[in-house]
Parts: sequence; structure tokens; C-alpha cells
Amino acid sequence: MEQNFFDRIIIRWNRVGEVRVLAESYLFCVTVPLIFYLLPEWIMVSGGKIHREGLFDYGLGLGAILFAPIIETVFIFVPILEILRLFKIKPIWTILGFAMFFEGLHTQRGFFEHLILYPTMVSMTVLYITMRKKTFLHALLFTGAVHEFYNFTVVMASPMTYDKFFY
Repeated sequence: MEQNFFDRIIIRWNRVGEVRVLAESYLFCVTVPLIFYLLPEWIMVSGGKIHREGLFDYGLGLGAILFAPIIETVFIFVPILEILRLFKIKPIWTILGFAMFFEGLHTQRGFFEHLILYPTMVSMTVLYITMRKKTFLHALLFTGAVHEFYNFTVVMASPMTYDKFFY
């Protein structure tokens, strides 16, 4: 039987070391947003003076980094993915469907931002399914950790997080 891309990743991530799985999953999560979200923001900011007039609420950034990944992993990832696992839904449909559902929950994003961030959700879902083959705790901790690292990266690496640049 021919394996799809996701099946090959799941098998591979079950064979390599856990640190490598964390690193690869994080890189899969952050690559597309880095190219199509963060890089364009930095190009825009580097074009001249930018002052955000206090539009950024630092409390939201802190919540996005610390609390959102934990709450989303525990209360969204775990129950839904465990139910899909219980019903033995094929991994490809679980991955594509859950990633679309989870991305859709982020209503603050526009259409193109959803397209940019969909691969991130796919990667986190693949990670959960892969680590769930080891133990429930692996799935919970690995997905939560990558989600935390990812949110930290996109909030802290965005020039829109900071008040002033280049002057």
C-alpha cells in the first residue's frame, strides 16, 4: 500500500529521537509564517519610521505565548483528536480536517492569514498523532511545547510587537 506524505512523516518521527522531532516540527510550523508573515512585516518596517501609537496590547502577546497554547492544546487538541482516534478516522482526514477546524477557530485572521497558517496547524496535528503512538503524555507535552515555541516566535519576532524601530 502506498503511503501518503503524512504517513511517512508519522513513521519517520516515530523512528528518530524526540529532540529531532521537536526541532523538525517547530521548523515545519514556523517556516511558512516566517516567509509570508514575519519577513514582509520586517520589510515594511525597514522602509522607514514606524510608530505603532500603543496599538499593541502586551497582555494579549503574553496570553498568546503563555496561556493560549496550553488552553488550546488541553481543551481543543486533546478532546477532538482523541475522539477522532477512538473512531479510527484515517490520519490524513484527521490531520487535514482538524487543522482546518482549528485554524478556523482563530477568527481574528483574514483569509490569506488562514492560508499562511494552515500548514502550521497541519504540522501540530501531525505531531500530536505521531506522539500519541508513544503515549498520551508525549502527545500532550510535545504539541503544547511546539505550540508555545511557535507562538513565542511569531509574537516576539514580529516588528509589530514593539513600539519603535529605526529612529
